[in-house]
Amino acid sequence: MRYDPFTLRIALDTSGNAHGEVYLDDGETYGYGRGDVVWRGFGAESKKGKGKGIGTVRISSADLAARTQVGAYDPKNEFARSVGDVRVEKLVVLGLGKKPLSVVLDGGRELEWEFTLGGVLVVKDPAVRVVDDWAVVVKLE
Repeated sequence: MRYDPFTLRIALDTSGNAHGEVYLDDGETYGYGRGDVVWRGFGAESKKGKGKGIGTVRISSADLAARTQVGAYDPKNEFARSVGDVRVEKLVVLGLGKKPLSVVLDGGRELEWEFTLGGVLVVKDPAVRVVDDWAVVVKLE
């Protein structure tokens, strides 16, 4: 399963925010002791537009090991390189409330998505890697 793609499920709170973490190591050696890990923080942050303007939900990934690892940490460590091609195949956002106007990868590329009446947004294959920093911006009315 080490090389299987990820589906991230993001359950928004009543303010439209969420956070979670994924920690990965090889599960076989003590390589984690020398920093051979992938430790990612995932979050969603909602911002309201002015008045009745457009709001956004920004879903992002950041390297937690770089922020918390004691000693020298290399984000391109041996384990991270071994799983470097593992991608996020799907984002499932629960509790969105409104149908999005657009869903884009930070930088502008439009992503394929579906929205159901229950407030569930499914972003199909955003083409981002688990080991990278990235952000997806959901624009709302």
